[in-house]
Amino acid sequence: MKINSLEAKNFRIYDQVDVTFNPNTNIFFGNNAQGKTSIIEAIYVLGLTKSHKTNKDRDMIKTNKEYAKINALIHLNEKDIQLDIILSKLGKKAKYNQIELERLSDYIGLLNVVMFAPEDLDLIKGNPQVRRKFLDLEIGQISKEYLYNVQNYKKILKQRNDLLKNMQQKSQDLMLLDIVTEQLIDYIEKIVLKRKAFIHQINEIAQQIYKDLSNEAHTFKMEYIPSVDKNYKEEFQKKQQYDIITGTTNLGVHRDDIEFYIDDHFIKTHSSQGELRSAVLSTKLALVEFIFKRKGEYPVLLLDDVFSELDVQRQNNLVQYINSKTQTFITTTDLSEINFSTIDNYSTFHIENGTIKESEQYGEH
Repeated sequence: MKINSLEAKNFRIYDQVDVTFNPNTNIFFGNNAQGKTSIIEAIYVLGLTKSHKTNKDRDMIKTNKEYAKINALIHLNEKDIQLDIILSKLGKKAKYNQIELERLSDYIGLLNVVMFAPEDLDLIKGNPQVRRKFLDLEIGQISKEYLYNVQNYKKILKQRNDLLKNMQQKSQDLMLLDIVTEQLIDYIEKIVLKRKAFIHQINEIAQQIYKDLSNEAHTFKMEYIPSVDKNYKEEFQKKQQYDIITGTTNLGVHRDDIEFYIDDHFIKTHSSQGELRSAVLSTKLALVEFIFKRKGEYPVLLLDDVFSELDVQRQNNLVQYINSKTQTFITTTDLSEINFSTIDNYSTFHIENGTIKESEQYGEH
């Protein structure tokens, strides 16, 4: 899949954007706070209907404007399609070939995107909520069934938590609690099964990528840690009184986590910054291959200010790995960070104060 062109209106600092992309590599350069990351963000939103920078859609709408719009022409499955995302204070709309889709879950997965940005180091260093969000976003890109199960799980979880809070004040309706718990367990089983399979498949790919990127013989792996994955009814029964006392559900996929290892050592506490970056980057590139195996097309790859985070060897290994595989979008403040001799086909764009101009300026070869 390739993005042929992108238009955006009232998005972040931009009044209007209209740019045609290279089918291989697109490099946006300029000083900080000029709008480079906003282009990457717009592409991300176009794929996943949400930002990687904020949970509030209104933050993406230009100041004093009522709405923001992003649309693009995409080459997908040997045909051209148009995708539109409209953000407003009244909500969000997604369109496929100018037809509005009733549910965002019907839209997600049309354009697959994988991003690596400096803040993605929180995938390992951050709290478990970051890792659960990672699971839901990435599995959801290739499985609408998974999205459906997660959405329904959240609804039933809220019902159960509301019931638990009510039971603290009123008589305990244990029969109703059992019914809601059984409904919750049904979705837990399905979600856990999908998450386990996903981590297993990503592991197989990421281990080799880590060795290729780092030129090291160390073994990198991820381990999925579900809060419960067997004897569901028995485990929930054991926690029932504690759930009532605390007024919340203490087991379930909303409590799951992932651990990352290099040679059986926790990366979070026992690894260098270089190993940490390589581990996250290997995970993201494994997603690229994972999506390709399931969709038959490579996703769009977004690299936001990544080269400043990597040493020269890892930079070159990264570019050689992705070259000609994916359509890639790169932001950088300094073109000299990039070894252009390793890229077959590319375009550079200079961004200054919200203005994008295709450039003939190159980095060092």
